[in-house]
Parts: sequence; structure tokens; C-alpha cells
Amino acid sequence: MTINEGNPVPTATFSSESMTTSTGNLDDDSTTTSQLSPSSSTSFIGDCVYRGEGNANIVVALPQEQKVIRFRKSLPDDVSPDGGKQRTERQVEFVRFVAFCFLGPYTQVPEILRYDAKDIAKLSEAIRPLRSDKRRNKEIMDIYATTFPDYTFLPIKFNTNLFPTNRTFCVEIKPKQGYLQDIDRKFQKCPYCLTQYYKLRNKMITCRSTYCPFDLFSGVETRMKSALKALLTSPQNNLKIFKDGVIVYDQESTCSDLECVLTEWFHNSINFTNIEYIDHFCNLICTALLRPFIFEEFKSNIFPAHELRTSVIEQDSKTSSYINPDLIARAKKYLYFTGETCNLKGEILPNNSVLERILHMQRLPFISSEYVYNTYSKFRSWLTDDIIYSNLINMFKLDDRISCPKQKKTIIGIPETLRDTYIQTYAKDTSISKKSKFDHDDYCGNKRINKPSENILISKPILIPIEKHNLWYNKCSVLSNGDKVHCNEKETYFYVNTESILCLQNYLLFSCARDCSILMSFREINPNTVSPILDKNIIQLPDGLSFVCDIRISDIDPKSLHCIEKHRQRDIDVLNSVISFLEEEFIIKH
Repeated sequence: MTINEGNPVPTATFSSESMTTSTGNLDDDSTTTSQLSPSSSTSFIGDCVYRGEGNANIVVALPQEQKVIRFRKSLPDDVSPDGGKQRTERQVEFVRFVAFCFLGPYTQVPEILRYDAKDIAKLSEAIRPLRSDKRRNKEIMDIYATTFPDYTFLPIKFNTNLFPTNRTFCVEIKPKQGYLQDIDRKFQKCPYCLTQYYKLRNKMITCRSTYCPFDLFSGVETRMKSALKALLTSPQNNLKIFKDGVIVYDQESTCSDLECVLTEWFHNSINFTNIEYIDHFCNLICTALLRPFIFEEFKSNIFPAHELRTSVIEQDSKTSSYINPDLIARAKKYLYFTGETCNLKGEILPNNSVLERILHMQRLPFISSEYVYNTYSKFRSWLTDDIIYSNLINMFKLDDRISCPKQKKTIIGIPETLRDTYIQTYAKDTSISKKSKFDHDDYCGNKRINKPSENILISKPILIPIEKHNLWYNKCSVLSNGDKVHCNEKETYFYVNTESILCLQNYLLFSCARDCSILMSFREINPNTVSPILDKNIIQLPDGLSFVCDIRISDIDPKSLHCIEKHRQRDIDVLNSVISFLEEEFIIKH
């Protein structure tokens, strides 16, 4: 089956009804757009739209229902035995109990869908011609998927007759990393700007972008507008503009395309030049990014006085270096001669603005990238995503029940004093043998503590069962930092200290916040409109134009533990690219 734009094609019908599948003959009415990938065509497959894909997901939109479906993709030899059921369930729990604690109402809990494998195969075949070659190494292998509201549209509750136009414009921004641990500040440029050398060296881009995430997260109006103008000039995969759910500007577009979009968007602004339209756009986006969009249900939450936090741990002098020091020194030298620097300082962001929420999640302490990698290397043989996320989700679930025991469901928010509070880890292993010495003692690090009352969170290590044939120790051994293997005749448990688990969990949460997307949807409204439904979401510009705005955060899937190794290799590749590119440039100039 092939799809050519404009030709009718029979294929599968996908609906958002959970646990159901239907088939039929559908028409293809194509256009060009993309949501997740740098460049991809979009084809209407019946009532479905192929939006695009990233490294992990293929996204299909349902315009009539204003929803999107995210299908997980994987290598052919990496198929989930349960069709992806456990993975999707973990994703839903992660959003509900963990991500919501940091991002609040900016995120929504997805629903789980199950489709027939035959219809998945039909969909895969139908969209194959629209996918870029570099993405085709992975396919949709799971039958379970997740569905979200389509954030390129305004919520249904905003559908009123108060709008002079039905056109909805949406801006998607991937802000990337806006915070860097002090110990990881080894260079005068931020990680995103360093990665530009890697992309340029590997011909992924033709010139480096001047966008810097630290400018966008700075809270300083002039720096934020400079960052937005840089994104408009070089969108790469970090900025897209939608009109009624269809992309009208991205990295494949031209300057004239941008002018057409902004002219239509701000058509009530008379006699504007293109530069003035861009200023208008930057004013609107800056205002939206710094506006605290607080909903009533979020205000009334009971805030837990906890935060995931690790205590300061001395680096293990015996562990290997994260990156070769010689490589770091050479990169520093060449970067120094460029004279380019990133301004890593910023102002305090307005509480509960979308940037403030994301930055709080990025600021979770994990000591350093080197400590994270060494911890991961030490425990990678025993730790799994299931162990890491089960512990994390259970910890937030327990805190939810303790914070408000009389309510069956509690929506948790984040207090203003995030950095001054602690969340204590919670680990539960019902399979521990009654003969185990851990049965009657509670541990915090390596020190035994008195057992408190049952309604208090306990800082405990995690005990991981190890199969006997995988045991590398003939007797109880101390690994390092108090990490132990506990042995008895019946069972074997691997002991991982609290700080190590929190360190890895914090890093994965930081990585999640670093790769998320902000979607801001706008529709112009009469400035004199008064509506209790819309008032809190209205943004008025200096020239008198008013827009209703809704902001959401997407792409907040839990990261795999194995991304730590990938991130280390990426950092090495980036520094090699910096050295190679600047060395060549230096030789040419001198």
C-alpha cells in the first residue's frame, strides 16, 4: 500500500476509543506538517493525520476529536512480550503521580489504547512513504499506545461565540537545558550551544543557531526576545508554528513563509513591517511564558513539604572519569579562542509560570554527571527501569496518601520552598525472608535508625533480589559507599543505598524536563470581551490586541536508565566535534 498526496487510499481507521479497533475504506487528503521530527510529510489517512515522529514515538492526530495518539516504536528485535502494556501503564502512572507534582496543570494524564496488530501493520505500511529514511530503522511493534488532547487547539471549554475568528495558532518550543550544576560548568558555553558544533560537523545543519536556552530561561525580557528571534531564524527542531493543527512554519520553511504566517496571525495590526510582526510575536510569547497560569483545582491542592533530593556525597576516587580530562582541556582551549560565551545567569522566574515549573524539575540535584554515570556503571547489572520507576512512583503514591488520607484521589502541587525541603525515599519489598536481618531494622545509608510510627515516610535502601546464577559474590561483601549483598540460604538481595537511587532518579527527572515541549495555543478575542471562563487566560498586548492563551507541556515520557550511557557518549562526541571543527577553523584563519 502506498500513499501519494491527494489520492484516495484504503487503510485502517483509528479512533480514540480504548480497547477497540475498526477498519474501513478511507480517503487521503494530504498536506505538509510535522510535530516531532525535524522534517516529515503529513498525510490525512481517513480521519487520521500522520504528524511525524521522534526517536521514540510516532504521532498520529485525530483532527475531528482533537486528540493525538503516540505509538511507541522500537527495533524489530526489541519487541515487548506484553505488547507494551507494562510500559504504557508506567508512563500513565509517571505522569499522574510524578510529573504532575512538578508541572501541575500544564500536563495531562494520557489514556491507554489497545489496537489490533493487523491494523498497526496497515498503519505502518500506509505512513512508510512519509517517514524520513533516518527514522525507518524503528517500527511500531507494540499494540498498546497512549492518547493525549491535541494541544495545538484550544480546550473545548474555550469554544464560545466571543471570538472574531476561529483560527487557532499554536507555537511549540523545545526549550532544552536551562540549568547546569555548578560542578558541571566546565566550559564557557552551555550544552545546547556546544551540541551545535556536533550537528554542524555531521552536516545535520548548515550553520550554528544563535539560540541559547539560558537566555529563554533567564526571565530577562531582552534576552528572552533575543532567544525567540534566534529560534525564528533557525528553528531546527526547537520551534514550530501551527495553524488549526497544521504546521505552517518550521525548519523547512522560508522567511517569506514566516512573514505570511505572522501577517495572517496579527492581521488586525495595521501597516506593520515584517520586523514589527516579529516583535509582536516575541512580545506575545514572552508574556505567555512568564504568565502564571493557575487553575482553581491547582490552588486548592495540599502541597507536600517534600522534594526529591540527594545529600552531598564525596566522589569515589577509584571510579573512572566521566570524560577524558585531556579531551576537556583541548575543548576548553579552542573554545577560549572563539571568544564566545553563554550567559548562565538569570532572574527569578514568576512562580507557577511554565518556564519556572520546568526549571524547578531541571534543578533537581544529582551531584554531577560524573557521579551519575559512575553510579549507573556500578549498579547497571542489577538495576532496571522497573525498579527505578516502581520505587519512584510508589514514593509519590505513599506521600499522596499521607498528605490527604481521607481523599481517594489527590492532585499534588509543588510548594514555593522546593529547594529547602526533602522527600524521603520509600522502598518496599514484601518478598524479604522473615529470617533476614533486614526484617526488623530500618536503615538510612549505613546507619541503623529507630523504627518510627507507620504513618511517616522512612528513608530506606532498596533491596533487589538477585538470582543465584547471577551472583558474583560467595559471601556478603561490601562494594563501596556501603552498598552490600545480603545472603542467606533461601534468597539473595542486592543493597543499594538511598543516595544512589535518588541520584539516578533525579537525573532521569532532569532529563525528562530537559527534553519536554511547550505548546502555546492562541486565538484572538475582542478586547472588550468579559467572560469568567476566559478572563484568566487572556493576554493583552500594548497595541490593544487580545488573545486567549492555553499552555501545555508534552513529551514527558519517563527516560530509560540506559540513556545515561547514551548521554555520556553524546557528550564525548560533542567535544570531539568541537575540537575537530574549531581546530580546522583555527588553521584556516591563521
